[in-house]
Amino acid sequence: MKKHISLLICFTATLTFVSCSDWLDVKPSTQLDREELLSSEKGYGEAIAGIYARMCRASLYGREMTWGAMDVLAGNYTALTLPAMYNGIKEYAYVESGGSSVSTDAVRMLEQFWSGLYNVIAGINSILENIDDNRYLFTEDNYSVIKGEAIGLRAFLHFELYRMFADVYEKSKDQEILPYVVKLTPLVTPLLTGEEMMSVIISQLEEAVRLLENDPMRLGTTPPHVLASSTSGNISAWHNRRFHFNYYAAKATLARVYLWKGDKENALRTALEVIDDQPTRFPWVLTTNLTSIELGSGTNQDRTFATEHIFALNVMNMDNLISGFLNNIPVSDGTNLRLTSMRNMFATNDQGVDPRFRYMYTMHSANEFMLSKFYQPAMVSSHFKYRMPLIRISEMYYIVAECADNWEDGLEYLEIVRRQRGYTTMPLTNVNNQQTLLNEIYTEYRKEFTGEGQLWFWYKRQQSPAITNMTFNRGLEAYIFPYPENEILYGNREL
Repeated sequence: MKKHISLLICFTATLTFVSCSDWLDVKPSTQLDREELLSSEKGYGEAIAGIYARMCRASLYGREMTWGAMDVLAGNYTALTLPAMYNGIKEYAYVESGGSSVSTDAVRMLEQFWSGLYNVIAGINSILENIDDNRYLFTEDNYSVIKGEAIGLRAFLHFELYRMFADVYEKSKDQEILPYVVKLTPLVTPLLTGEEMMSVIISQLEEAVRLLENDPMRLGTTPPHVLASSTSGNISAWHNRRFHFNYYAAKATLARVYLWKGDKENALRTALEVIDDQPTRFPWVLTTNLTSIELGSGTNQDRTFATEHIFALNVMNMDNLISGFLNNIPVSDGTNLRLTSMRNMFATNDQGVDPRFRYMYTMHSANEFMLSKFYQPAMVSSHFKYRMPLIRISEMYYIVAECADNWEDGLEYLEIVRRQRGYTTMPLTNVNNQQTLLNEIYTEYRKEFTGEGQLWFWYKRQQSPAITNMTFNRGLEAYIFPYPENEILYGNREL
């Protein structure tokens, strides 16, 4: 099937910053409004906050791109009891296969990823098109940090689109696949090949790293308000900047990109650079903050291992988003929305030691559990609530494990994470080559990233012909999300 694409986004819509939280209500719809918003340092901070608020929507990282559709695709829920809204998704019915039909609901859900992310990118471009002329507005290093954050986040989102809407790098590097959009314009943006796309993403992330050298997250200093989103409670300095695309987020995304490209040498180097600063920036979750989950009364219940987040969103309406899906709260119209899991990625020996098994699920029925990673008990401190991790430190260890010069070195980095997850006296004894190491890394991905939308990309990068818990019956084409059909009307070009 021929695919067509354009990037015609409604011009006025792209200038609109829409908040999904109570603390921001900035809704400019004209050039004048935009210029007024971006006429002060504070305005740039509000504009950046509006970008993250937009990413929190249910159609994006608030649900479907994390614990919703992306985790359904990856087999993280019991397929037979999935809500009807995911019927097409669970059958991978957004692509044609033989006589199998295409689900319009599934296609529409994936189209929202495309339109939603490009809309966020348009908002970022609005900031970047103005910031150089307004450099005089900024104090200290705020200009460089905000510009680096915006450039890095734009690259991050383009890479997300690449991972979803294009084939793996080896198959797409010579194909025209996607536009890299850097201007607010109603005109069609030229397509780049996979190789060109990777080159731009890497260069933009490197530019972000350079600009973010004095990021308070890196320096360990208290960020000014313009560089850190407002949150309830007394959030310490190291915590705030992880809600923004910070210096380490740019480094970690580079490691992801290099791994996707198959450049293991640079993936290894970059992931190790992040790991080097882990003890003071991304300390492992404290045992006391896990055992308090079991007690059910502590203010320090760290269900998402918040201290380990390199980059996360502050999803203030998390309670509403998970309601009916990840808990037993009944939906008013009686519709079944429950997402249940059998936790079958954990072996019997794991269950007594692994905190991800012990604290991240709650029982629904005999063999089914509900993911409780994102529960929001009222008494819990804001240090640990509303977290949606997009990059966490454990992923850097998995990248090093996969890219190490030999499987023995790789195994040691994998064991570092496993020991932090309770396996202090249970080292892996079955790993004796690169393939058996990869098998164990895969098992860790299944345990570690449940609810975060990352497992699907493991399957895709490995070009796996099967997905655990699912009937993966539409072939490798199912790893490529279709471009929105309405783009045909405006693109006037073929892929």
